[in-house]
Amino acid sequence: MDNCSSCLFFVVGERMGICKRFPSAVNKSNDDWCGEWRIAESLALEALVQVITEPVLISDKKKPGRPRKA
Repeated sequence: MDNCSSCLFFVVGERMGICKRFPSAVNKSNDDWCGEWRIAESLALEALVQVITEPVLISDKKKPGRPRKA
């Protein structure tokens, strides 16, 4: 997922795309990756929604502790 095709600065093409991170646009493969990668806003929103809507398992087991007084 963290490759050029999901980057904010990348314009996706069929086999190659264009990286617009710097003034001179560079042809890159959709599968490339660099240290300048930033998640696209639409993908960031999808990731946030996924994290918020993930189910949380709640355990009903009691923690072991001291026995009750008789």
